[in-house]
Amino acid sequence: MRLSKILILFIVGFLVFGSAGIFGYLLFVKPYNNYTLFNFSKKKSSSASKNALTDPSQAGFEAAVALQNAGKLEEAQTAWLTWLANYPNTPRKKEALVFLGKANMELLSSPPADSKESYTVVKGDSLDRIARKQKSNPELIQRLNNLPNINLQIGEVLFVPELITSLQIDRQSGILILKNHDQFVKSYPLLSFPPKGSQKKPPLTTTIVDRIATSGNKRTAFGDKKYSDSERIILLRSGGNIVAAPATPASTNTAPASSTVTTTALSTDTNITTPTTPAMPPGFVISVEDMKEVFPFVTKETSVTID
Repeated sequence: MRLSKILILFIVGFLVFGSAGIFGYLLFVKPYNNYTLFNFSKKKSSSASKNALTDPSQAGFEAAVALQNAGKLEEAQTAWLTWLANYPNTPRKKEALVFLGKANMELLSSPPADSKESYTVVKGDSLDRIARKQKSNPELIQRLNNLPNINLQIGEVLFVPELITSLQIDRQSGILILKNHDQFVKSYPLLSFPPKGSQKKPPLTTTIVDRIATSGNKRTAFGDKKYSDSERIILLRSGGNIVAAPATPASTNTAPASSTVTTTALSTDTNITTPTTPAMPPGFVISVEDMKEVFPFVTKETSVTID
């Protein structure tokens, strides 16, 4: 009898306090959890929407990159041109031009098999002779056809494009732009350049008067064994010259005077090698590799605009 009373009291207590607990959960806890979850999802969604609105160009940029990575160069080229036209003032313009430049160069070096700008090598031909006949540049023909050397085979089909190139130097953006028929081909970063000055002046239009390749202070002609490692400079009629920066930093050996040696560490080092950053040469400076790429695309009288 006593056990049954205890059991009944236990059941009654469970019903009373359990019901109160469930009621409290439904009344206070659950709505709070739902509210918190709702607000978290809402904030996350709002944040994503805000990011999308902050940079509406992001989707187009990523789509163009995906096309280029997939090797669809013509589609990527069109996508980049469209993107740049839609977002001319985007802070990612310089980055987009790098992608577009790579696509343009790959397309230029991979012409279709039925290209109208093809030339079949005949007996007695050389790159120099073909260049004169086609009003082109022998080094450019070698580069665009990925020829390992200047030797040709009779019957070999070469791609000889009809290019009308020009250069634009944009000091505000810090880039040198290679153009063909006034259309963008590729941009190259300027490592150093003469200041424009405080006064607003219209862009200066000039021309190239000479292209010089030297090795050991002697002029080197295309086809020479030393030509590939030669130093190159593009001489302009006015406004300065286009030069390449030194390929590697120089090192200087310094021996500190005995009067300046004040520590044990210094007193044991009588010859210290210190890497130094070489001073940039005067003019519009680009890297050695960029100069090697630009050099074949220009000739005497190529137009240059300096802004």
